[in-house]
Amino acid sequence: MGFNYKAIIKILGILTLIEGVFMLPAFAVGLYFCEWKAAGSLFTISIICISVGFVILTQLRFDKIALRSREGYFIAFASWIYCSFLGALPIYFCGQGFTLINCIFESVAGFTTTGCSVIDINNIPLCLLLWRALCHWLGGMGILVLLISIFPLWGINNQSLAVAETPGAHSSKIEAKSSDMGKFLYLSYLTLSATEFILLIIGPMDWYNALITTCSSISTAGLIILPDSSWMYDTLYVHIVVMIFSVLSSLNYVVYFLAVRKKWKEIFKNNETRVFLIIIASATILITLCLKLTDTYQSIWLALRDALFQVVSFISTSGYFVCDYTTWPAFATTVLMILLFIGGCSFSTSGSLKIIRVLVLFKLIRRGFIQQIHPRMVKAVMLDENTPVSAKTASSIATHTMLFFITFFLGAILLSFNNFDMETTVTTSIGMFSNTGMALGVPGCSGYFGMFNGFSQAVMCFLMIAGRLEMYALVIVFARSFWKPDKAIHI
Repeated sequence: MGFNYKAIIKILGILTLIEGVFMLPAFAVGLYFCEWKAAGSLFTISIICISVGFVILTQLRFDKIALRSREGYFIAFASWIYCSFLGALPIYFCGQGFTLINCIFESVAGFTTTGCSVIDINNIPLCLLLWRALCHWLGGMGILVLLISIFPLWGINNQSLAVAETPGAHSSKIEAKSSDMGKFLYLSYLTLSATEFILLIIGPMDWYNALITTCSSISTAGLIILPDSSWMYDTLYVHIVVMIFSVLSSLNYVVYFLAVRKKWKEIFKNNETRVFLIIIASATILITLCLKLTDTYQSIWLALRDALFQVVSFISTSGYFVCDYTTWPAFATTVLMILLFIGGCSFSTSGSLKIIRVLVLFKLIRRGFIQQIHPRMVKAVMLDENTPVSAKTASSIATHTMLFFITFFLGAILLSFNNFDMETTVTTSIGMFSNTGMALGVPGCSGYFGMFNGFSQAVMCFLMIAGRLEMYALVIVFARSFWKPDKAIHI
């Protein structure tokens, strides 16, 4: 059973066209700031991408394309690798002397919304910083989800890509029509983006910083803060705006679908949203008490403010920082690291395990204890009052969690060859894999990982893409049965 190569070529052609179009705003900014070499690099790569994509769409004829799930996983894998490589080219050819692995890392960190860097931000032209922020924005909701909403125009109508890019527990409420789902998701995404941009412009920010902040925070990718404009971010107003939209982007977008249809009861009964907000409140209270009782902060208000901002940053996997949390007591930083493993809600721009999986896992554990006491009891795991979790879903979540920790530990082992301390190695692995871009130890709260060598940077790229695709699309393509689907596999 071979691949539908026509479908692969067509989809990659569409992605090439889209990426080329999104380079043009960054090119315009390069002209505005007189960054001629960087602007020339963006323009050249953009024209090539647009031309190649246009030729594929207009000159090559394709019949109506139907995708199988196997092809969906491969396209998801190939698309993220391909887009990351294309995104690295303007940075590589900008004339700053960056190495190829540095540029690929920057591009991968952009599209996966990890937000960290291996290049000093002072050495990156402003137009390329905007390009990186646009990569955040594209990767936030998922470039393939964007394609799903416009696929019918090009004869493609299949949910395989949506399943491949965002595997796991989905809500059936918006799954019926994948194109309608994609349109609604991006309409919500655009609405949130426009609203945050307007609010930031009203505040102390200029248009450029408001734009890159919006693209970065709405995608839960963190913030790109230039030293000369750091004063713009050092205000309570900006902190609150960024925090609110990080939370909104971390909620399951089904909530917005229900809100549009005025189904308020279903929103308030949504267990995932309720648990997400409870975790934020509980972690904030615990860290605030820790900071005050250990005299790390003299003011309870400042302790509460910084604790809340950092809790939102970590659980939403945004990865921004408003203070040096690495100097906090061990208890506070441990709580923050636990939040990295949890992540935001499913069907959101955040990364890591997701609230819904953690919730089901705890319910499975609880049922296991009860069955030890009452062996003959038959009890379904209930997600809420009327939604039982099927055995297939429970098995999928358990498998995903096991694969999550295996990949995390494997990443830590490979990063240990760089011979940094245990704190740096382990937190860097989960920081990359959760698409947060935050760590303790040597990197600190800066989000800068240029101290790692080329091999480690390649490992971190793998972790970031694996985390963004929730492992399946990246791991499945390395399975022998994936390439020989007609042969029986003995387990």
